[in-house]
Amino acid sequence: MSPQAGFVLMNEIAPRLRSAIPQCVRTVGCEDHEELYQDGLAMAAHMLDGLEKRKKQVTAGNVAYYTLLHLKSGRRSYSTGHTDVMGSATQISQNSMVLSLETEVGFDEELSEPVRLEEMLASSTEDPSQEAGRNLDWEEFLETHDCRYLCIIHDLASGHTMLDTAKACRMTYNDVRLIRDRLVEDLEQWMGPTAIEDAAKIPMWRSNLMQDHERMACRADRRRG
Repeated sequence: MSPQAGFVLMNEIAPRLRSAIPQCVRTVGCEDHEELYQDGLAMAAHMLDGLEKRKKQVTAGNVAYYTLLHLKSGRRSYSTGHTDVMGSATQISQNSMVLSLETEVGFDEELSEPVRLEEMLASSTEDPSQEAGRNLDWEEFLETHDCRYLCIIHDLASGHTMLDTAKACRMTYNDVRLIRDRLVEDLEQWMGPTAIEDAAKIPMWRSNLMQDHERMACRADRRRG
């Protein structure tokens, strides 16, 4: 951009944008008018630079006018499409809506407590991506270690005892116990010393929800009593 175009931008277009944006451009989400003003300056600068390269002559009023139209339609200097669910244009066209997870979406008459959005979205089952990742880790571990590990792990997961495993594999109880101890050592070396502890630990987000539910249940019990 030439110095002349920069002068037009800051002395003729910028004042128009600063005065008009609070009056005619609606903010979306966490946007504020100062942010929209800065965004409008970036869009106007890009517009001026393109016009200057094509040797087109326009007035400062025209650039400010079209910049305001872009801002009102939801276009921003960093995004112009309607496919981003978080985008301003998508929200202005009412194709998406951004809500806080703490938004109240209902009311539980029995507990006399509001129902929040996070409680509606939370699942009591395990995240499929975590389950798939864990299965991949186990497959890679078992493929590169003692083939007898698979039999021991399968029996442990099925609730069988080491004595049952020894009979099925035609080994002594002591042999199975030694293999199991070696399995634990190899597993800690492969996945880290806290792998077993982490696998049994309740995720923090689920623990928080459980605490909320228990607190609400206690309040309901006290009211009934």
